[in-house]
Amino acid sequence: MEVSYKDLDHAEDVWNSKPRIMSVPKSELWEQIGELTAIDFRIRDLQKKCETEVIQEIKNLWLNQCEQLKETWFKDSKTGTYKKDLGYSDKDGMIQGLDKAIKVINNEMISLINTNLEFLSQILSDLNFDSVQNTINLLGFKQRVDISDKLSSFFYTKDNLFNLENQSIKLIQEWIKPTWESFSNNFNSIFSLIKRETWDDFVLNVNKILEGNVQDGFSKCFDFALSNTTELINFYNYFLEKQNRYEQETPEQREAEKAWIDQQRQKLDEIQKQINIILNQS
Repeated sequence: MEVSYKDLDHAEDVWNSKPRIMSVPKSELWEQIGELTAIDFRIRDLQKKCETEVIQEIKNLWLNQCEQLKETWFKDSKTGTYKKDLGYSDKDGMIQGLDKAIKVINNEMISLINTNLEFLSQILSDLNFDSVQNTINLLGFKQRVDISDKLSSFFYTKDNLFNLENQSIKLIQEWIKPTWESFSNNFNSIFSLIKRETWDDFVLNVNKILEGNVQDGFSKCFDFALSNTTELINFYNYFLEKQNRYEQETPEQREAEKAWIDQQRQKLDEIQKQINIILNQS
């Protein structure tokens, strides 16, 4: 009984929403789709920049610093050739220089990431959620609730996903910890040497780690942003399809639909009365 009543309530709610949906000018819906498409394009353009220029800039920061350290500590000032390894008299200076370089690169990397995430956040701020919500409010109750819940999750996810990193956080140190530990095992002893080959491998491994982690972070943010613009565009297309379908209905069809709803509700009311009579007699 309860389910049947709920079904009728839903059917009547949808029936009442039809005039509201048909009242929206198509030009307004297409304008919203056009604005969303433009925002989608700007997001993809920024994504391309981040995946190429920004990531490459971060990699260059690392490689350039490491090349300077290599020049300073591995290159023989007399012959101009690179030594095969560093002895204990040089390795401490190199490790100190590496530690400073990592801190500098960490700060610059975080600044680059934050700057571009702020750009992305600014683009998303152009999404006209008031207009979206006004259009959603024209739908039936169940659809309004379902779609409004998705909008609420957008703001929650955005706030957590775009939580800009504080420059005091040692991101690089966290990312490269296993690689650093493996590398540092080579010079734990005062008599151990740092081979140039080991250094070169360490530099390349960290370079891959930086690229992978920054790429993953950007991908999560841009995938989220693009999934929302796509979902909003799909919503307006869905609204247009629904509008077109309702406009094709004749007044007779709409009257027949309402009459069927009223008829079914009367039948349920009669059944409920009979049940109440039986319950009162027992």
